[in-house]
Amino acid sequence: MRAPTPEELLDFLRRVIGKEFEVPAGEIRPAALLVEDLGLDSVDAMVLALRVEEETGLELTDDELKSLDTVASVVALVHQRLQGRSGVAS
Repeated sequence: MRAPTPEELLDFLRRVIGKEFEVPAGEIRPAALLVEDLGLDSVDAMVLALRVEEETGLELTDDELKSLDTVASVVALVHQRLQGRSGVAS
């Protein structure tokens, strides 16, 4: 099983954040801060985590979730975890 590329993960996050939280796609940039720029709160973060877990099969820990502050940090964490799970070298 091939792990999705960072670009594919970013596209996925744009779809989820846009649909779930009604954020315009143009605002969902890698450097966008989840709270300050996109307006997500702690409940939104849990919804986002659930969508990521549903799509990828990963279980994100509370510590991992607390460390996420930008769209790029979500992409990096999910990509890293998926690569580790599939045994693909980075």
